[in-house]
Amino acid sequence: MLAHPAPRLGHLAPDVAYPTLIERILAYVAFTPIDNVVGTPSLSLPVGATEEGLPVGVMFAGRPGAERTLLELAFELEADRPFRRVQDVRVRDV
Repeated sequence: MLAHPAPRLGHLAPDVAYPTLIERILAYVAFTPIDNVVGTPSLSLPVGATEEGLPVGVMFAGRPGAERTLLELAFELEADRPFRRVQDVRVRDV
């Protein structure tokens, strides 16, 4: 799960100064590191889209062993409001 839509090409390029690059990366992946470190389950669900048609998601995290709860939540949310299929997304030129 990322904090904002994909950055423009070059935003995370290897020639960006290291302090700037680290700041940008941490701002971009703001929500995933904690679950990766502690090993708790999490999932991201597509709940909307930007004006350009890019998907926007929401991230849910659970206690250790709560994978079933997260999957049941995902099934219920999709049943109530079906997720857009990747094949149905048409990204406009940005």
